[in-house]
Amino acid sequence: MQHVLNHLPQSFILGIHTPFEKQLQAYNVLHTVTTPGVAVTLHRPAHILSDMLQAKNLPLQGLYFIDTISKQIQSGFELPNASYVGAPFDLGRLDKAIEHVVQHHGGLGKKFLIFDSLHDLFHYYNEATILSFLDYFLDKMRTLHVNPILLYDKTKLTRRVIKRLQLYCNHLLEL
Repeated sequence: MQHVLNHLPQSFILGIHTPFEKQLQAYNVLHTVTTPGVAVTLHRPAHILSDMLQAKNLPLQGLYFIDTISKQIQSGFELPNASYVGAPFDLGRLDKAIEHVVQHHGGLGKKFLIFDSLHDLFHYYNEATILSFLDYFLDKMRTLHVNPILLYDKTKLTRRVIKRLQLYCNHLLEL
C-alpha cells in the first residue's frame, strides 16, 4: 500500500477495499497526503472517528469532517472541525456540504476527500442510484480539484459498482 501511496500522480482517484475490522488502516493514507482534506463519514460519528484516529497517532491537522450520523442518532458531541448533515441518505445535503467545505476549508489549492463506507449507501439506495451518484460525485471532485479516496467493503458492493470503481480509480488497494 505504501508504495502505491508514495507514487500517486498529482491528481488521482483511489479506491481502498477494507473490511470493517481493517477500516482504520485505510486512514494510514493521512501519513502520505500533504494537502488539507475532508473525511466524509457515513458509518460512525466524527468525534468517535477522530478519537480513534488520534489513538493510532495519525496526523489530523488540516482534516475536516463531514458527519452524516451524529444528527440521526441525536449525538450531543460536536467537533469544531466538522459539519453535520442530517442523515447519510440525504445525498442532496451531503453534496452541498461537500462543496461548501471543499471551497472554504484549507484555502485554495488541491485537497483530498476520504469517502468512508461507500457500501453503506446500499442501506438506502439501489444500484442504479449509487452508480449515478458515483458518476456525479467523481465528476464534481475533478471540477473542485479534489483527490477522492473511496473506502468500501467490496463484498457489500454489486459487480457493476465494482466495475465502475475499476474504471474510475487510478489504483485499487486491498487491505
